[in-house]
Amino acid sequence: MAAPRSPVTFVRVDEVAWIEARTLDVETTRETFALAARHVLADTATEYHAVITVAELAQAVQQRTKIRQRQAPSLWMGDVLYRVAKDCRRRAEPLLGALCVGPDGRMSEWYADTVNSVRGDVVTDPEQHAAEERLECYRRHGAELPPGGGEPALPPRRELARRPGGTRTSAPRAPREPRQPRAPKETVSKARQPDPPKAATCPRCFMQLPATGLCDTCD
Repeated sequence: MAAPRSPVTFVRVDEVAWIEARTLDVETTRETFALAARHVLADTATEYHAVITVAELAQAVQQRTKIRQRQAPSLWMGDVLYRVAKDCRRRAEPLLGALCVGPDGRMSEWYADTVNSVRGDVVTDPEQHAAEERLECYRRHGAELPPGGGEPALPPRRELARRPGGTRTSAPRAPREPRQPRAPKETVSKARQPDPPKAATCPRCFMQLPATGLCDTCD
């Protein structure tokens, strides 16, 4: 008689214990993150004009691998995306890393260096280059494209528009109304009052003389 089987225990993915990245060597962590990042970016590329931010991608790869990285994404995401780019090059695919943008929708500094390192191309306009690369990713990974095959999407321009020569443009100001001439101030000339006559004094005692002109003290 066969022994009864033990019941199969299923473990939910969200119940898997997390692993701290500091307990693993850097190479293992980065390669595992790169593999997860490729899947996340490929999923993103299935939607036309879809992108994912660095912070969102960092959270997604940690969730998929159950490896918690305490460092800021800016310290390790560039290396992870460089590994993804090398894999794309090996597969003769467009660079999936072009789908990963900063919080303002623009490419991080690593992008141009990665393209140069992986392909040997010098990127003078990272935004335009990444937009064209993203379009190729959408086509490669089965996104539903509009008639005509779609077009590259650039991030919104937030800086102020500039005229040729580097001067900023601004809305024309309304002409100021001419100032009304001020009425001249009225000046009132005050006639100088004559000084009061000095009272006569006695030449001997220097006392003030009465109206009679005779000193009551000396006379």
